[in-house]
Amino acid sequence: RSMQVHALARVVAGTALSMLIMVAATAVSAQTWEYKSYKKQGMGSQYNKDVFTTGTISVEEKDGKAMFSMNAGSVDACLRGSIPAKVTKTDDTTIIEPQITLAGCEKFRYVIRNDGSGGQREVWRGEAWKNTGWDHGLTPKK
Repeated sequence: RSMQVHALARVVAGTALSMLIMVAATAVSAQTWEYKSYKKQGMGSQYNKDVFTTGTISVEEKDGKAMFSMNAGSVDACLRGSIPAKVTKTDDTTIIEPQITLAGCEKFRYVIRNDGSGGQREVWRGEAWKNTGWDHGLTPKK
């Protein structure tokens, strides 16, 4: 009788562990940051550091895949919808690099400090990442 109880306990424990692993494998992790999106004033004009919309950027990770989305006023075609992203996390930063496949779209990434103090938007120029120098906020959305 004791052997049957132990066998049953092993089956129950094994089943519980399998269910926990399945839940962990399908777990969804999402994070959202405040984002300043700068606007041009009129056709052919330059961006203005005083004219921006405050919105958000988000990354949702599910089953080992990350999807990036932006909600910051009217966004250009390169940034509409949910976009696959490469996300790299270190102790200090989270780097989000949207994998945009639309022709003519600029290659860029966000380097966000994990301490909540903001980050920077970088663009790919001359075979290297360059900070745009604009304050995009990039602080955690409360």
